[in-house]
Amino acid sequence: MSVVRFEGGDLEKELIPPVAIKATAAFLVLVLILAAVARLTGVGALEDLSDRTPLVERTLAFVAAPGDGPVELRDGDTGELIQLLAPGEGGFLRGAVRPLYRERERAGGDPAAPWRLTLWSDGALTLTDPMTGMVVDLHAFGPTNAGAFAELLPPPPAPAAPLAADLRSVFEGVDSP
Repeated sequence: MSVVRFEGGDLEKELIPPVAIKATAAFLVLVLILAAVARLTGVGALEDLSDRTPLVERTLAFVAAPGDGPVELRDGDTGELIQLLAPGEGGFLRGAVRPLYRERERAGGDPAAPWRLTLWSDGALTLTDPMTGMVVDLHAFGPTNAGAFAELLPPPPAPAAPLAADLRSVFEGVDSP
C-alpha cells in the first residue's frame, strides 16, 4: 500500500490518510454497483410519458398588481375573470402564481400571456408555460395544493357513447320480443 508522506527533518506527516483512500475507493465501487443494478433493472428510470393524453385543458392568464396587490386569474382564451385573489386570499394559488408571473417578467416575456393547465390521463396535473417551455408538476406540492389548481379546470368530458358493435355484443343471446 502506498502512502503519501512529507518528510523533512524531524517532521513526518501523512498528506492523505489511508482510511480516506480506502473510503473513497469503497464509495466509488458502491456507486458503480448501484449504477449497474439501476441500469439492468430499470429502477430509477424516468417514466415514458409519450402514451398519456390530456383529458382536460384550460389556458389561464395571471395578472398581478405591483407589490402585494391583487392577482387576477383570467381565462386565457376569453379574458373572462375567473378569480380575484386579494392579499391574504388564495393561499397556495396566489403564492404559486406571483413568482411565475415575476419570472416571466424577468425573462422579458409578457407576464400576462396565457399558461396551459392540463389534467392528464395518468392523473398528473401540470401548468405549462408555452413561452419558455417550463412545466410545473402541481402534484409535487401535495394533493391539497394541486386541488387549488384543479378547481380551475372545467369538468372532464363524459365518456364516449358505446359503438353499435359494442351494443350488439351486450345484447347477444337476448331474445327479442
